[in-house]
Amino acid sequence: MKDLERSLLIAFSAASFFIVGVGIVLPAWIAFHIGGSGLVGLVLLSSSAAGLLLAPVAGHLADRHDRAQVTVAGQAIRALGLTLLAPIGFVAESLSPVLLVASGVLGAFGFALVSGSLSGILQAIIPEAQRMGFALRLSLFNQLGIAIGTGATGLAIDRLGSLTSALMFATATLACLPGLKTITAQARDVRSSQRLSLLPASRQALRYLLTSPQALSAAVTVGLAFAVIQITNLLLPGFVIRSLDGDSGLFGLLEMAAAITGMVALAVVGFPSIAKRLQGLTPTILAIAGASLSLFSLATNPIVAVVLYCVAGMLWNVSRAAANGHLLTIVDAGMIGRVQAFTTLLTGGFGLAIYLLPTIMPGASEATLYMACGVVIVVCVGGLSIWTKDQEQSQR
Repeated sequence: MKDLERSLLIAFSAASFFIVGVGIVLPAWIAFHIGGSGLVGLVLLSSSAAGLLLAPVAGHLADRHDRAQVTVAGQAIRALGLTLLAPIGFVAESLSPVLLVASGVLGAFGFALVSGSLSGILQAIIPEAQRMGFALRLSLFNQLGIAIGTGATGLAIDRLGSLTSALMFATATLACLPGLKTITAQARDVRSSQRLSLLPASRQALRYLLTSPQALSAAVTVGLAFAVIQITNLLLPGFVIRSLDGDSGLFGLLEMAAAITGMVALAVVGFPSIAKRLQGLTPTILAIAGASLSLFSLATNPIVAVVLYCVAGMLWNVSRAAANGHLLTIVDAGMIGRVQAFTTLLTGGFGLAIYLLPTIMPGASEATLYMACGVVIVVCVGGLSIWTKDQEQSQR
């Protein structure tokens, strides 16, 4: 029964990220045909802003209520968001942008609810000692879910059109819900004991982080792991053109190679015997991933760049998954929703600073920024590790 629960949890999570893939392609495609790139930017901005602003609310709800019910609510909200895309093109032209923005907001909020509640469910059914390995395997299937979702959406739009695709994927969002009953049937502590309102609950979570160095360190580590991905997404196109004298073909090859090797790395480290050895090594892996940014910045030959980017891709994927696994291992089950909300805010803050780098430092090349960001990541990880150890010793 336990194996069935775990398999269904992996399948449910992968299906959830399949819908993430749908959300990457379908709204952007519809928005472009309605209002061009400007409307696409508005939809993406509203979705990102909603994800940040509503993260504390979603984390609070995930910790306060039955997590299976929160998951159902989150999936229903995401389905509603996709359904709002169906009438676009048939309603008044002035109403289409409103529906697109509303769809993006609902999708972001629904995903935040599902993410927080599934983390609580995972903690309830996976023993602490096994969470790192399970999180590494789960990350692999989640990435596959996104990849399949983006490809399937493009194919569906081509064959069925936007309206039918939106309704079909909205239905698919709800179709996986019956499996939740089996997943949570034998789980303990799926319902959190906390019944505080939003502000007191948020203050409680903040006090928890401030008095638990390991939990705070784990949360910040997740933010730093995502920062590595944000840095390379921002700088790679310019680096390919200016440092490697390449074109879109080389850019696509680098991204594809890193994605493939990253998933292979996750498949390898997901084996229990290997995952067990990674316990406690998350900061080290993240520091090496940061150093890989600096090493990649030195590449001037396309072949060398591809090899280095493959190695970097493996490190980035493993460090991100390990950081999430460490967070699920360290953080109290009654706090996981709110702590994940904190990591979302932290990741958004890092992202804002990173995406402003070309504006703040207009004269710096992408290679220079890669080098500087890599050094900053290594220094931050080292400083965070030293601070955590000092705090733990002072509390003894």
